[in-house]
Amino acid sequence: MTAREVALQALVACEKQGAWSDGFLKKTLRTAGLDSRDAALATRLCFGVLQNQLLLDYYLNQLSKVDVGKMEATVRNSLRIGAYQVLFLDRIPNHAAVSESVNLARKGSKNPRSAGLVNGVLRALVRQKDQLEPPEDPALRYSHPKWLAETFICRLGREEAEQLMAADNDEPPTCAQVNTTRATAEQVAEALRNEGVEVKFHPWLPDCLLLSHTGSLEELSAFRDGLFYIQDAAAKLAVLAADLRDGMNVLDACAAPGGKSFAAAIAMQGRGRVTSCDIHPHKMELILAGAKRLGLDSISAKILDAKSCNGEFLNSFETVIADVPCSGLGIIRKKPDIRYKDPKPLENLPRVQSAILENVSCYVKPGGVLLYATCTLLERENEDIVRKFLDKHKDFTLEGFEIPGDFDGAKDGMVTCWPHRHGTDGFFFAKLRRMRGVYEIRPKEGFGPFTLGMTEKEADTARQQLEKSEKAAAEVGRLFGRYGAPESFQLEYQDGRLSRIGLNRASDLRVLYQGMDLMRTHAENLIPILARKADFRCDCEDPELGSTYEFPELGLELWREQVYHPKLLDRPGFQELIQTLPENLEYEQEHGWCFEQVWVQSSDFREQYPLEPGPAPYSCPTRPVLIHHEPTAEEVDAISKKYGLIPPKPSGGGE
Repeated sequence: MTAREVALQALVACEKQGAWSDGFLKKTLRTAGLDSRDAALATRLCFGVLQNQLLLDYYLNQLSKVDVGKMEATVRNSLRIGAYQVLFLDRIPNHAAVSESVNLARKGSKNPRSAGLVNGVLRALVRQKDQLEPPEDPALRYSHPKWLAETFICRLGREEAEQLMAADNDEPPTCAQVNTTRATAEQVAEALRNEGVEVKFHPWLPDCLLLSHTGSLEELSAFRDGLFYIQDAAAKLAVLAADLRDGMNVLDACAAPGGKSFAAAIAMQGRGRVTSCDIHPHKMELILAGAKRLGLDSISAKILDAKSCNGEFLNSFETVIADVPCSGLGIIRKKPDIRYKDPKPLENLPRVQSAILENVSCYVKPGGVLLYATCTLLERENEDIVRKFLDKHKDFTLEGFEIPGDFDGAKDGMVTCWPHRHGTDGFFFAKLRRMRGVYEIRPKEGFGPFTLGMTEKEADTARQQLEKSEKAAAEVGRLFGRYGAPESFQLEYQDGRLSRIGLNRASDLRVLYQGMDLMRTHAENLIPILARKADFRCDCEDPELGSTYEFPELGLELWREQVYHPKLLDRPGFQELIQTLPENLEYEQEHGWCFEQVWVQSSDFREQYPLEPGPAPYSCPTRPVLIHHEPTAEEVDAISKKYGLIPPKPSGGGE
């Protein structure tokens, strides 16, 4: 069997049987008896035709009297293989491309006239190829179905979507991740070069090598010795975002083919446990074989349906990785035929993805991390799934992270990798932290496990029970590098009874009032809502570098420290400082507009210790007039300006 015959078989199988090109090629090449050079040609022809299929058909239909879509599959793909060689492969002579395609049609077609048709069309293409005008439509020029091109344009705009579609047709490098439990990147690079492989160090990802001229990877000594494994840089980044530490118990819930399990085990240098799960038994065998080759004894495998609850796993893992089944539209470079799949079945994927995320979230210990990932670029499978999950699960929150490279969204906890921007697969991942505690405000009644009016003994008992329930979460926090005692409630008493309950903001705690997060909601959004719920009664104490807001009708008090108070913005010395360090003001405007303390208190407490109100930020008067009627739009606007903390315009280059 020749390289062109293998490519033709793969293309026809993709078209008629729905086969995946990469899997079919791998299987066929094992039995075809081709040398490495011909195997590479077969792969290039198959992938090249798929990457440019719509464009090839566009040109062929200008030269053929028979519409390409009405031809036999064998004839159609014989033409495409020939046209791809003529238009894209300069090293193959035109006469060879034409004659070999004619032979393919002659052998594979039932119609004796097919060979003549292929010969005539391809010879016309050779004569006219320099006069052919590329189509104006980028979807046709880069062979993306119209629905997919429109999706990308809607997300990125026309110009950048065109860049993405062009990148989808690039040939990606072979990306090798170094097994640092056995060797350094420099040692692996030297070993590979000694075997004739061309090696480059990845420009921004440590311990990652870009390989070319590898031949069969399985035949390389460095591969057999477990010095590296194949994984795209984007998938490795997702594991790095999880910030794994020695001794952790990690679940890879949809593990096949095993790359993230390998990355997790290596990140912990083998000093932890990784449970790799998949629903397919044969994939478990592949993962275990890979772990054995890499010498990663910390990996075990288990057959698991990620949508079904496993009672043994509940609250058992410091980190759970859920790289869920998806449309795969981020890896078109590696699986070019994905673009031609029917989009209708993809509509059901968000339901499956949500079910998996919902189920595996129960396996995360309080204080632990849930990492959601896909290899697609569709918002409905990525950001929308995460937001929907967070709306339902108040005990999880997005957590920012640091990773190599320049990626928007890392500080907010969600990153999309783009082929045209980053040179990676299209990939999405989000880091969610399970809270140590989620406490609901009960206005004028209590907060968390505490109730106003409790005796000191009753409150002490409640505190001991709370510390016991949070002990496991605190231990998880220490594994992630959080040291010191975790933030806890502050209790104040009056006449032996609990009169004030407070809590400081902490990354692993959440304070809710009617679904609102009082410590993570921007102050200019939160204050007007609370003011409405408190009949527009709100007092404010405004010292130089802090603001306290009290809502008497709710028995609620909020406090925040201001790194830079608005009053300072008019001072020349401060402006000079900000021009030197503008990032400080940017930090304040990003992080300083949320409250740092929440208090629930009895009315008796505030009567005994009244606030000394000053002008509320950016407005007067000090105290609003109680409104007994439905407020007008002008009144609501005035309240919003007074208590909404509309930020001042930045000085000295802040955003």
